[in-house]
Amino acid sequence: MSAPAATPDDAPLRLLFAGADVGVAAALVEALGDRIVLQVVGASDEALALVRREAFEAVLVQPRLGQGSGNALLGVLKREAPKLVRCLVLDDGRDAPGLAALENLHRLLYQPLDAEALLAGLKSLLALRRRLESPLLAEAIGRIGRLPPPPALSLDLMRRTEDLDVAARDVAALVESDPTLAAKVLRLCNSAMYSGGRRIDDIHSAVVWLGNLSLRRLVMAGEIFGATRPKAEPEALDRLRDTSLRASRLAARLLPGPRADLAATAALLAGVGRLLPQVRVPWAPQPGEAGDWPTYAEAGAYLLALWGLPETLVEAVAQHATPAAAAEHGLGVVGASHVAWALLAEVPLDEAWVEAQGLADQRDGWQALAAELRGEG
Repeated sequence: MSAPAATPDDAPLRLLFAGADVGVAAALVEALGDRIVLQVVGASDEALALVRREAFEAVLVQPRLGQGSGNALLGVLKREAPKLVRCLVLDDGRDAPGLAALENLHRLLYQPLDAEALLAGLKSLLALRRRLESPLLAEAIGRIGRLPPPPALSLDLMRRTEDLDVAARDVAALVESDPTLAAKVLRLCNSAMYSGGRRIDDIHSAVVWLGNLSLRRLVMAGEIFGATRPKAEPEALDRLRDTSLRASRLAARLLPGPRADLAATAALLAGVGRLLPQVRVPWAPQPGEAGDWPTYAEAGAYLLALWGLPETLVEAVAQHATPAAAAEHGLGVVGASHVAWALLAEVPLDEAWVEAQGLADQRDGWQALAAELRGEG
């Protein structure tokens, strides 16, 4: 399997289009000219054969192919070519065809495609990869000191709860396998933010009351933000955990539908870099500080990449403070994370991005949601 080669910023991007509507590919070529090199196939097996033989930076896949399905193709590419940027191009503007493929995606695209925004978004993601893979960044984070360990229980819980038929007792047993964490989850579950005034005394009841998605975010928050860490004040950890949980709930409300869980998880993890001492909060270098010293967003993204979390989450964490860099169309996962953290006064709202995405008329609704969550605890 050929791996994508490092591409200079001014080199054309090598793209593969797999789909039945070749007019979409023709429009991209017309709009972007020699800034891309685009190959077009109509079937899944043709796409796989090309990817196995040649190097591409990204693949654009439509749900319907001449042979095979777009979702199935993306799943195979995730396993065989993990470095390839995988995009699903919805042909009718609906989220439903992409629901089954969300775990396999880096980008969910809508027609008509904005060619310039697509190119900018792909270049941004590739640049982020180069930054996170930079020896300079690795060295800088290496100087920070001991990194938090992967949240093993949360990752196991995420894998298990992907099965929609998993029994509540099995989920409860997994959480109860760590009594300390189970106690933290019960404490959080009984907070005003989650309980709705109802007393929850056991993990099984928590599983039933919260549902798997909310529970696994609580477990992740308990593991990541609840451990004792050197040089970290308990009050600061509690505040960061509570802010992250609140941002998570807010992001899910901002982006309802099939991407709500992804947005909620991204917002939950957006502040994880703040656990590391000496990173920049927010982002501007201090006088005399080396220019390659990481921001907390970059440090958090680097940490998630080390933990092996999906690249969609890594990107959202890296860019939650600078949503324009993601070049999303409208309010996406990165944008929902940004707005959630901005409404909690943790990052400045990017007003230029809000205007550019046509979201200005949603500000009052956002503020109402934030006020509602503040009232819960």
